[in-house]
Amino acid sequence: MDLKSDKAKSLSKQEAFQLIREYIKDQIDLSRRKQLDEDNFTLPAWSEHQAYLNGFQKSLSKLYNLIPDQGENK
Repeated sequence: MDLKSDKAKSLSKQEAFQLIREYIKDQIDLSRRKQLDEDNFTLPAWSEHQAYLNGFQKSLSKLYNLIPDQGENK
């Protein structure tokens, strides 16, 4: 999303948090699907690849948990 777009300028803080949380969740889900891709099991450095994806998911999960869930305030 272009931060200078009209939509970005008109987002409330709650809407921005929600969009960011959705994006992070989508990235975590994508990473999990990549982990289960059968082609990855043939990689010579499979264990390193899995460790990288696990670390990526963990860091995104920590970031996700830092962003306020606007549903809690309703």
